[in-house]
Amino acid sequence: MRNPMVTMTYRAEIDGLRAVAVLSVIFSHANFQLFGGGFVGVDVFFVISGYLITTIILGEYARGEFSLARFYERRAKRILPALFFVLICSSIAAWFLLLPGAFEDFSKSLMTAALSVSNFYFLKKNDYFAPDAAEVPLLHTWSLGVEEQFYMLFPLLFLFRLSFRTIFIAVAALAVTSLVASQIGSERFPSANYYLLPTRAWEILAGSLCAFYGFGQQRRANGALAMLGLVLIVGSILAFDTTTRVPSVIALLPVGGAALFLLHASRHNLAGKLLALTPLVWLGRISFSAYLWHQPVFAFWRIKNLDPPTPAIMSGLIVVVFILAALSWHFVEQPFRHLRVSLRRVVTSVTASVVIIVGFGAWGVQEGLPFRLPPEVAKLVETTNWSSKCLFQVFDGIPALPAQKCMFNTQGAQRTYAMWGDSISAAITPAVRDELQEQGVGVVQLTHGFCAPIIGVWNARHERAANCDIFNRRAMEYLLESDVDTVVLSASWVNFFNADYMYVDGVERQGSAIAVVDMARNLKSTIDSLEKDGKRVLIVYPTPRFKKSVAEVMATHIIKGDTTPDFAYPHTLFKAETKRAYDVLDAAATGGVVKVLPEAIFCGQVESEQCYFARDGVAYIADKSHYTLTGAHMIVDHMMKQIGATHVADNIVPQR
Repeated sequence: MRNPMVTMTYRAEIDGLRAVAVLSVIFSHANFQLFGGGFVGVDVFFVISGYLITTIILGEYARGEFSLARFYERRAKRILPALFFVLICSSIAAWFLLLPGAFEDFSKSLMTAALSVSNFYFLKKNDYFAPDAAEVPLLHTWSLGVEEQFYMLFPLLFLFRLSFRTIFIAVAALAVTSLVASQIGSERFPSANYYLLPTRAWEILAGSLCAFYGFGQQRRANGALAMLGLVLIVGSILAFDTTTRVPSVIALLPVGGAALFLLHASRHNLAGKLLALTPLVWLGRISFSAYLWHQPVFAFWRIKNLDPPTPAIMSGLIVVVFILAALSWHFVEQPFRHLRVSLRRVVTSVTASVVIIVGFGAWGVQEGLPFRLPPEVAKLVETTNWSSKCLFQVFDGIPALPAQKCMFNTQGAQRTYAMWGDSISAAITPAVRDELQEQGVGVVQLTHGFCAPIIGVWNARHERAANCDIFNRRAMEYLLESDVDTVVLSASWVNFFNADYMYVDGVERQGSAIAVVDMARNLKSTIDSLEKDGKRVLIVYPTPRFKKSVAEVMATHIIKGDTTPDFAYPHTLFKAETKRAYDVLDAAATGGVVKVLPEAIFCGQVESEQCYFARDGVAYIADKSHYTLTGAHMIVDHMMKQIGATHVADNIVPQR
């Protein structure tokens, strides 16, 4: 039998490994190019956590001292005080800095973070690698949710007095199953794969298996294997990027590297000595607080400031993060961790804290509490929105097309327009409906989120576009069978045509392999099918997708004293941002296709002039891309001028 008296001794190099992990995450979120794969620091954290927690449990289990209640008490005292403190501080910042919509989202993330289930919330709300994620203050709490869910379940294996061998076999089987699931998930459901426990558990269990391997016997240090482990970790940080599918078998590199280091590093070999250096050990000790602080600090800075942060600014913010981390480690983490109180008091304190935080979040969900804002800003927010009516999403399934609720003024109409596209099309539809209603023309809306109106082309690896091809094919079937005579195609073309992964005729393509000519060919084929059926086709060309919300920028100017702000955008930048989209659309939109150019509406005649997406306090774009009703009416007015008044009033019979 293994020696039950063996206890875990402090290993400074593990704190050093924590430092490597947290620095990689922080540098990655700071957008330092060298650390494109820094997100694997979370994977390394999982392995370390599994190793340390399992080592403690095994020691207590061998001595017959394991207590589930005591285990949960330790986890609560280790994790929750610092987490709750950062959540409270983040709530204060959010109160003053966030507009109602963003504050409502923050409040939802606050509640789920306090309940350790924010990974489920962010699965439905945020793509971890999307540019917008940089302005989500609590996005990083997804990993705490995964870890806490794991530790609610894992200790249950030790309640039945099973043998070490039986538990080890169960842990190994669970790890292999989870690894296989993560590989399948990386291909079929990447977002759920990233955020959820079943496909993350193997990384924590890898640390557990290391604990089993070394438990009750002298650890066998091996300098070469320890250094190999460190090289695998650092190599993954430097070589991976946001297109790397993690977790999956590729994550065996950083996870396996962490395992090798934990098993074989010591103060007597080079890898162990390197990570046992005093600065790294200190950073490792405050790494949990640093991880908690970095995302809110970075996100709130980005929210407050109109321009993206420079490397110098990010470096300064990193210093702020570590100052805050040191303070919270000293005044929050350590005192609560070593506080001697009864289990009942711990439970009472945790429950009270959760109730308060969740209660505040539930309050904040009430339309984002607009009374927090100056009256002028509240009025701007109230009037600056876009229509998502009839915008189907992947979780709605495929509706019967057309949905009755998405047919407007069609009964008795002599002519009918169809709006086909994604959320941009949904935002424009109300203005089209208003304009054509006066002419007795009906409108049918065929819109699906993250789904551009091109047969055979759709975003790959984007779960919200999963049923796009089916939706588009059913939309086309309806259009060819209907009496619709004019089809307006509009979408978030810039986002769509610049996607990292794309299906083209069922074949996944990546990066430079997504050729303009291929996408243009499919779009032209889509247009040709409609025109051969006698339908007029219009394409609403793109605007850029802005890095900051138009409403947020205007609100910032109002707070600074400009009560009727503009939102100006350089014309040259407009052209640069939309060039690829223009190339595809121009190649496809030949012959009689009517081109509706927002550039002609919002921009000056020459490139040296500005484009205005808000004038005199009135926004034409609500957020980063969607037209307000005012902006949509400007698009429609321009559209009708190009079509010509006779096309609206005359009774034109489609050519069949």
